[in-house]
Amino acid sequence: MEALKTKEARYPIEFTAPAFGAGSFYIQEDLRDEFYSHYHRHKEIQISYILKGRGSVVIGNLIQPFFENEIYILKANDPHVFIKEGNPEDKVHVVHVFVAFDKLAPLFNLQELQPMQDFFSTMNSSKKVIQQHAGKIKHIFASLMKEEGMAKLMQVLKIFDFLLAHEQNMISLYSGLPGSNFNDKVGVRINDVLRYSLENYNREITIDEVAKLIHMTPSAFCKYFKKHTMKTYVTFLNEIRIEKACQLLINRSTENISEVAYQCGFNTVVHFNRVFKHILRSSPSEFIHKHSAGMAHVVN
Repeated sequence: MEALKTKEARYPIEFTAPAFGAGSFYIQEDLRDEFYSHYHRHKEIQISYILKGRGSVVIGNLIQPFFENEIYILKANDPHVFIKEGNPEDKVHVVHVFVAFDKLAPLFNLQELQPMQDFFSTMNSSKKVIQQHAGKIKHIFASLMKEEGMAKLMQVLKIFDFLLAHEQNMISLYSGLPGSNFNDKVGVRINDVLRYSLENYNREITIDEVAKLIHMTPSAFCKYFKKHTMKTYVTFLNEIRIEKACQLLINRSTENISEVAYQCGFNTVVHFNRVFKHILRSSPSEFIHKHSAGMAHVVN
């Protein structure tokens, strides 16, 4: 994954991203080769619409693919990173709305906006709106960078209204990761482990080599990783591998399950099938069948 090998990605950064802008809303448009390349968090709520691009998103200790025309609502201080995949020459196009909830307190005190305040203040996890629903509001995100002042506020309020109306259709991205487990130093170390794993998941990775990456003994690393992610490193690595396998199967890169297993770092098909079923509660062949049936239903 070339996106993880840039000069920027090799240097540590502060885990907590700085506050954005002076206003109550900060709109950012990513139309470039890559996403912001570090596992990070911030106190603002982030609402991101994927206009173009696909890849993997890591939120807390949860990893899953993302696709065009999906909306992600990232809870304040949920650590996350979007990683582009596909043709290195392709651009990503994403519009982010960062909501400074503390600055918006007077606005949310209005009776008409009380439901929205309740929505944001009671979010127990980050969430996703799938393509089927998100596409209805694509035009508003696409036009946000052209608006200023009151016009921008009205468009953002339309986004809020849409989110509230589709709350029941959202998919929870809860990973069970307590926010208090992280600080800036921990974030930099976990970032290094995450990126190394995403670069090398397709081969055997030993605990020794990952532990050396952050200057720990293997036993100390295992305890450290489990403490701060609530998962063993082997479990997390297997989830990365299965997520990559799902992408290969969904994109029909190959329908040979053995080939998918080896491409994703498994030494045997038997082990791959066992881990796949443990994580997804279905076999690879059942997954292919369900996905094909689902796509046929969408087409019809």
